[in-house]
Amino acid sequence: MTKRPNEKNERLKRRFLEYRKFARQLSDKTLDREIAALERFDVWNGRKEFARFHIEQAMGFRTHLEQSKTKTGRPLGKSTMRSVLATLREFILWLSQQDGFRSRIKAADADYFNLSRRDEAEARAAPPRPAPSINQAKRAFDLMPSATPQQKRDKAVFALLCLTGIRVAALVSLKIKHIDLQEQSVTQNPREVATKFGKVIDTFFAKGFDDAETALADWMTYCDEVALYGPDDPLFPATAIVAQSNSGFAANGFTRDHWKTTEPVRKIVRMAYEAAGVPNYGPHAFRHMLARHAVKNCKSVAELVAASQNLGHTDVLTTVRSYGQISRDEQRKYVTGKTSEED
Repeated sequence: MTKRPNEKNERLKRRFLEYRKFARQLSDKTLDREIAALERFDVWNGRKEFARFHIEQAMGFRTHLEQSKTKTGRPLGKSTMRSVLATLREFILWLSQQDGFRSRIKAADADYFNLSRRDEAEARAAPPRPAPSINQAKRAFDLMPSATPQQKRDKAVFALLCLTGIRVAALVSLKIKHIDLQEQSVTQNPREVATKFGKVIDTFFAKGFDDAETALADWMTYCDEVALYGPDDPLFPATAIVAQSNSGFAANGFTRDHWKTTEPVRKIVRMAYEAAGVPNYGPHAFRHMLARHAVKNCKSVAELVAASQNLGHTDVLTTVRSYGQISRDEQRKYVTGKTSEED
């Protein structure tokens, strides 16, 4: 049976999280993960007061994580372990600097929450990221219907993902005024668009998706001339649901509100790929698709930097390492000049 929370520990956790939020500028999403990590250690440690912390607890907790299982019975991933231990390391380092704890806890004690070098390397290794080919995305897009207003909207959603690889949270928060069809651009203003880390991102349409541009323009014409939407209305409004007397609920046009979650976009992408007989890669995979295309086809460093900026990456190495992964067969072809068929 889990012991009741220790009031002294809870106060320290609250102070630490306030420090992380206001001094270290962490997002609420990151803070939620840190709360979970602190609670995990606190429960494992039997709610003992943090003032009684000893490095043996850090070593024991690391062993505990190495032996822990997920809900599916698999061992914890090294990246998960690294994230949990990193939070505890930051917490103990912070605690060593607080009044009343300096004589009991040393800054070096936090180092005992590190993974082994081998596990650290495994945790940092970028996992394989499945992504569609350009032709697979085009095939799925071509098969999407556009007879009804809702179908026009859904096809425009898929089109914008092909053109820009925009993050799905940003996509659902876009307004009509953020799209410039003549300039072929999307202005992601963090004051109005949910960009990662609140960055200003200027994104331009990728080459080779003319039909996607046509579908996006067709939807925006409908918004302007038929739905009579203005520049500050959502680019992709939520579906209006009305009650039916005999059949429950049914879709009936659109609201003037943004989608509240990203799930509708995920459903649109999933259904498009299913109709094309292509695996469901998800909305984020469009970013990997465009990054890999750029890595293979950019003819200069400047082109690669431009493609990286287009995805909103601060560092071009993020594009290359985490997104522009090359398969084993491609690696072999580039290094040896031979393909597997030539053996």
